[in-house]
Amino acid sequence: MENKAVVEVLDGMKTSFETVVSRVDTVATNQKAMQTQLDSLDLQSHDRLGNASMTPGFVEHLKTHEGFQRLLHDRRGSAIITLSGKDAEQILQRKAVITSTGQGSQTTGVLPIDRDRGITAEARQELTVRDALTARPTSMGVIDFVRVSTPLGIASPQVEGAAKAENALAFTSASERVKTIATWIPASRQILDDFEELATFLETSLTFYVNLAEEIQLLSGDNTGENLHGLIPQAAPFNTSLLGSGSRIDQIGRAVQQLTSAKELKPTFVVMHPNDWFNIRLAKDTLGRYLIGDPQTTANAMLFDLLVIPTTSITAGTFLVGSGNPAAVEIRDRMEVQYEVSTEHQDYFVKNLVACRAEKRLALVVKRPASFIVGTFSSSPA
Repeated sequence: MENKAVVEVLDGMKTSFETVVSRVDTVATNQKAMQTQLDSLDLQSHDRLGNASMTPGFVEHLKTHEGFQRLLHDRRGSAIITLSGKDAEQILQRKAVITSTGQGSQTTGVLPIDRDRGITAEARQELTVRDALTARPTSMGVIDFVRVSTPLGIASPQVEGAAKAENALAFTSASERVKTIATWIPASRQILDDFEELATFLETSLTFYVNLAEEIQLLSGDNTGENLHGLIPQAAPFNTSLLGSGSRIDQIGRAVQQLTSAKELKPTFVVMHPNDWFNIRLAKDTLGRYLIGDPQTTANAMLFDLLVIPTTSITAGTFLVGSGNPAAVEIRDRMEVQYEVSTEHQDYFVKNLVACRAEKRLALVVKRPASFIVGTFSSSPA
């Protein structure tokens, strides 16, 4: 009897123990499933954050680009990719051959690492000078234009029945040649396998440095060799006799006066270095009030109805006042920014390298140089 009771107790304890083990197993299984879901969500979140610097539209463009896909398949030849708008704005430059080793790889270890994808670009200025000018395409390599060299004389009252006074004018022709601005960088052929990295690279640096060179050329190109004929070398000099002891603000106003008195086109912008602009922007009256207005104002900076363009592409202490009217100046684009990726360069086929090149072609046609005034701020204006 006692043995039977002991057996029943043991059977009960066994059943209870099996129930506990079953519940523990269930909890462990549920916990594992929850961890799997969390890991999946974390991976998806990481991918979204990591791809934030990439432009999906640009990647899709490359995936459907016949020439680029042929280059990926054949591993030789070339592919031309033309970009414009947002696809041609974000950039990052590296002065080294881009290889798989150079891209780096995750090291092994017990603990996982959290790494942001992509590359953080260096500091870059905003390019705004082109936006102040008129641009339109051309299909030719040289742009000819005709302008008046001697204008018509003013009419005068005439005696009835008498011969009227004859007038006369003269023209002169001028031309500007399309110039090329370009840069390139080498990369290993193996990097073509890393489609996302290559797409990001093509989306990045080369475009900016082509456009930066363009901005500097638009302002200061001296027309020698392959340099553009920039605005500053062609602009009329500021008449310093108009200034007297005025401030920087007065100097810009006097430049507008000089253009108006010469019956030139109404100016629309003024270009100056950021240091000069903030010297103007921070100027105060005797009561400590800002002369240019409330610093909290978010509207575009204006002086005498001119759009202020602060840029380090112009020398500190120099200013340029001019008109973006197409009657005064035009950018003629022969080719927008274009990328070419090719193995056909020197001994690149043997070295498993490719050349990535960005270039654009354009001419700057300044039809009325006298519609632009260039001057320098005095050493210590108010």
